[in-house]
Parts: sequence; C-alpha cells; structure tokens
Amino acid sequence: MTGRRFAIVQEYVPAYRVPLFAAMAAAAAADGDELVVFAGEPAGDLARRNDGAGPQPWLRRIRQREFKILGRRLTLRVLPPAVRRSDLIVVEQARRNLDVPLLLAWPWTAKKVAMWGHGSDVVKTPSLLERAYSVALLRRAAWFFAYTESGVKWATRVGIDHSKTTVLRNSIDAERLRRDLDAVRLSIVPDCFQALFIGGLDASKRVGELIEIATQVHEIEPGFRLVVAGDGELRADVSAAHDRYSWLEYRGPLSGEDKARALLESDVLLLPGRVGLVAVDSLVAGRPIVTLSSSLHAPEYGYLEPGETCLTASSVEEAVMQTVELLRDRAALEAMQERCRAAAVDFSVEQMARRFRSGMKQAIEDSDD
Repeated sequence: MTGRRFAIVQEYVPAYRVPLFAAMAAAAAADGDELVVFAGEPAGDLARRNDGAGPQPWLRRIRQREFKILGRRLTLRVLPPAVRRSDLIVVEQARRNLDVPLLLAWPWTAKKVAMWGHGSDVVKTPSLLERAYSVALLRRAAWFFAYTESGVKWATRVGIDHSKTTVLRNSIDAERLRRDLDAVRLSIVPDCFQALFIGGLDASKRVGELIEIATQVHEIEPGFRLVVAGDGELRADVSAAHDRYSWLEYRGPLSGEDKARALLESDVLLLPGRVGLVAVDSLVAGRPIVTLSSSLHAPEYGYLEPGETCLTASSVEEAVMQTVELLRDRAALEAMQERCRAAAVDFSVEQMARRFRSGMKQAIEDSDD
C-alpha cells in the first residue's frame, strides 16, 4: 500500500455503522488509500443489545477486556502495530478507553490521533474531574470530529481550534430506510392509535416510564397499542409486560423492511428516555417522537424541533396527555408527520461519510505542515 493509511479504533461496530464505514473504506480505496476499522467484540450490556456487525472486508478484530473500578466501566485494548503505523488514528471520545491517553502521551502518535464523538457530556452528568480529563484528552488530539454542530461549539469553548474540527451530522443510512419504507408502504394497513418504541432496552431509555405512559394512554383510549422493538438488559421487563398486556407487543430487534413496517404501522414514536440517532428514523419515516424533557438526550435530539417535529413533556402525566391529544387530532398528527419528512432531506450516511473523509484528509495535511 503506497497511499495513506487511516485507522478507526472502536470498542465495537454496531450494525448501523456498517454503511458509514463501508462508504469511507470505498472512498479511501478510490483515492489509493486504505481505511481499516479496528474493533473488539461487544461485551456486557452492549452485547445484550445484539446489534454487533458481522465480518467486513475493512474490519479487523482486536483483543480487548472490559472491567469496572469503583463502578466505572473501563476498556483495555491491545492495539496492533498497524494502528500506530497509520497516518491518522481516529478514536472514540470516551474516557473508558485506556489506550487513548497512551496514544496521546507520545508526541509522534499524538500528532496523528483524532477523536470523534458528542463533544460535551450530554448523556450523563460528569464530575469536575471527569470533565477536566475529557477536555485534556481532546486538547491533545490533532483533530475533532463532532457528531453535530453543538459538539464543535462546545469544543471551541474549551479551547479547541475551530479550524481543526469537522461537523459530521451523525446519521443512519437514511437512503436505505427510505427504500425499505417504499418497499413495504403499499402493504401497510395503518393501525390508528399505535405507538412504536425502537431502541436499546436499557436504563437510559426509561423503559419503566415507557410502560407506565402506555398503560395510562390505553386506559384513556382502549384501542391504543404499543409495539416495542429492540433488545438489551431490560428485555425481561418488556417481555413480562408483553405477557401481561394484550395491547403491548414485543417484536425484538428489528431492521430493514421489518423496521420500516413497524414505523409505518405506527402513528408516533413513544421514547421517554434518551433520544439519539432515532431522531433520524423519526424524521425520515414521518413519525414524530413523544419524549420527556428530563432525559439526558444525545446531540441528535437537536435535529428535532419541539412542537413542530416532536413533543417534549415535563412529566409522565403530560406525556400521556400529549400522546392522547395528538393521536385523537388526526389533522395535527398528519401535519406533524409531514414536517418530519420535510426536515429529513439533509440527512444521509453518504453525506456523513464525505464529511468524515474530507476532515480526515485535512487532518493529515495539517499534521504534515
């Protein structure tokens, strides 16, 4: 390989990232470069999501071990020499990965290490020490790839040179979802008063509140149904609710046309907990989200506009009433669904891959100066 070598190091590769990395690897090869993703196998709660990617031509498995110290999850990875020989190394912006400070400790590797992630701690409340550690790591990195514009704004506030940042506009494979929606659309018989939950079944998604809200909605509207799609550590809770309530259906993890069918069968997405990339699913499918304002949402929540493309409630009781009112007012529901679809035009994994690839090339050129 006479071109440049790019390495992306991940704890694991979830299935939804395969189109992104495949597009980036293809673009690199077209330029005579090589892009390899080095990743381990998911462990613990991540493994219970059952969403890991299978073998890929651009993916190399690495050994890693996960453990906890004082309740904090840490990951120790064995990085092969090929990672350090790369011209640019992109790592996750995550405190748990113990190899990252080692890469950043040495000037000859630090100058070619970039980070990608949220920016600020939006999905948890860090201690002052944790926040200082995150900022220190990022200041050592050569480049920062932020999921959204808010990540770059935070990075510049903590002292990162704006010219060494890239906004990725984090996305799923929206074009694939659009094709899947078109493929099943004619076979769908909409079920009025149906909501869909889709995502990981863990504490951050507030599964308990999901079931509580759905139960109260059903008490007001007996025709209401809830479909739950996903997997995770709280699967048993959802399975128990499925057995208890005839109006709640648990379908397990969904993808492709099965996911598209569940989206089109439903009127809204009921997601009381963290909202992240599912915001793109919501917009593309035209299914507005009902969520709780008290949840620690991911940066992609910023793609939504409360009152226009989503509803944000301050309590379970308010979420119940918002859901009931929207489902009853079909004209308002259809208008909100249309606003979702209109807001989805700017999102695609192809655009994200181009931004990522462009920023990586800029980062290499900058490190060579």
